Amino acid sequence: MNLEKTEKYYRTLKEEDLCDCIYCRNYYRNIRNAYPELTAYLAGMGIDIEKPFEAMPLEPYEGMMEYSGVQYIVMGDVSDFHEADVSGVHIEIAGSHPMTDIAEEHFVIEIFPVIMKWTVMAGTETEKRQMI
Repeated sequence: MNLEKTEKYYRTLKEEDLCDCIYCRNYYRNIRNAYPELTAYLAGMGIDIEKPFEAMPLEPYEGMMEYSGVQYIVMGDVSDFHEADVSGVHIEIAGSHPMTDIAEEHFVIEIFPVIMKWTVMAGTETEKRQMI
């Protein structure tokens, strides 16, 4: 893993580079407070927890939201990575993920399950359709 290059990758990601669906906005808004130890652990790898590469949400239920997997880019050699469990969340190499357009050596990790409060309300018609 390359901490410096991973940190640089996340610093260059802008808000407009991230998904704007209500499920992802809920994740961005709540993840840091819901999982402070996980936030610190991923930061130790250079990852900004509020900037996932991919998120796999389930449907909200009883005011809660579960993500069956959330993926992050890590720059460098995968051989330095070790699976871990932090705050009830498992961290491993992603078995599959969308293609990246990153030319440098990198890999994708996945964290799961992530469960937190559902705090984003569907306001626009598009957002309401996303909920169906």
